[in-house]
Amino acid sequence: MSDERTYKVELLARVEGEGRFHVKVDGDRVVEAHLSIFEAPRFFEAFLRGRSLYEVPDIVARICGI
Repeated sequence: MSDERTYKVELLARVEGEGRFHVKVDGDRVVEAHLSIFEAPRFFEAFLRGRSLYEVPDIVARICGI
């Protein structure tokens, strides 16, 4: 007998825009996990290209106040 459970988080806090997270568990094992973010990409990666890895935290910390 399967002890399968599905957990759904329909609204994620602390995500810019909207998001959803679904997890399916069978016994003590996660068999599926899906994260969906419903926001158009903002392509911040493009202006980080060529930057030192030491610069990145200071730059991205100012993108969003979360």
